[in-house]
Amino acid sequence: MPRLAGQGRAGRVSGAVVGTPAGAARRRAVAAPAGPDGGQRLIKLVDRYVGRAACLGILLVWTAMTILFVLFSLLGELRSTQNDYGTLDGLWFVALTMPRMAYQVFPVSALLGALVGLGGLAAANELVAFRTAGISRLRLALAALAGTLLLTVPVMIMGEWLAPAAEQQARAFRLSEMVGQAIIGGSRGVWMRDGFDVVNIQRPLLYADRGGQTVDFKDVVIYQFSGQADLQAITRANSADHREGRWTLNEVSRVEFGDYGAALTRAKHQDWATDVRPELLDSAVTRPKFLSLRSLWDYLAYLGENGLDEGVYLDAFWEKVLYPFTVIALVLAGMPFLFGQARSHSTGVRLFFGMTLGGLFMIVSRAVQKLGGVYDLPPALTISVPIVLLAAAALLALRRSV
Repeated sequence: MPRLAGQGRAGRVSGAVVGTPAGAARRRAVAAPAGPDGGQRLIKLVDRYVGRAACLGILLVWTAMTILFVLFSLLGELRSTQNDYGTLDGLWFVALTMPRMAYQVFPVSALLGALVGLGGLAAANELVAFRTAGISRLRLALAALAGTLLLTVPVMIMGEWLAPAAEQQARAFRLSEMVGQAIIGGSRGVWMRDGFDVVNIQRPLLYADRGGQTVDFKDVVIYQFSGQADLQAITRANSADHREGRWTLNEVSRVEFGDYGAALTRAKHQDWATDVRPELLDSAVTRPKFLSLRSLWDYLAYLGENGLDEGVYLDAFWEKVLYPFTVIALVLAGMPFLFGQARSHSTGVRLFFGMTLGGLFMIVSRAVQKLGGVYDLPPALTISVPIVLLAAAALLALRRSV
């Protein structure tokens, strides 16, 4: 039968667009024209395609994990409801802590999301097609990392500004509602109402000890008012101690205001008559890992100037600084699982692998930090070593995967 002019070409063109959008994108990448310009277009197309797949997978898993943690937190709050702390209060508390939870779960979510997003490409043999087109495994991994970083940057911004402020407000709100005392957490420490007095603990410091963590109160200011809201005195203390059921102010200076002016008195120690419970103040103190980098830097400067233990604040500071590198190392560690024989595994197997890898990394990281504390090693070293080792192992496995 005679062939019409152009029939063969038309058949080939129509066949090139049949199939799923993902398959069409893969075929467009493999069929990119040869030569320098065609090669560059191929690489850019694959970079965008792989990066978008990683982004979508991470967004999906991150959203699911955040919702899961929020639900667990909400169940815990509902069990804590009292007469003065109801269901709506618990909902508001959980809403305020949501940015912090989203920030905390993002590194592991990035690992799992990359495995889910790129796992679909691996299952459809699209990664194999890209490899056949001459694109290296490392290039594909870098494309996935580029997509991951697009999400990591806004997450870091949230962790620096939104999450710390919301966390401080959440802790203060919860305590205020449960104990009936006005408590405010902010950049200037803890503010609270004590009868007619207003107390500001400017430097509530957290220390690690054998029993866990204890709080030390530095730079305490007490504003004493009369029943008519007249300021009667301002008491400043270098620190406040609670021993044997009594509060003691140390290195005290007190200014009293009277009809004939102000009078200044100083004392080495002074009793503080208050009903404030130490466990109440402990709960109001925002933990270092929930603070912003700027606040941590201010705390470290204060601790260094006064020769105090930097401990947990230095750990939290370097964990924040190295946060993006943790995300990169975890995502990179999941890449070898997408090539070779491992690409045939199901999504459930990939998720199990990702959760196991993420859990082991967190356990090893904590163990190395504890060991570093025993031998007085710099936190920058103890926190960065697991990250570097994980990334190096991932690169080595990526080179060896077939």
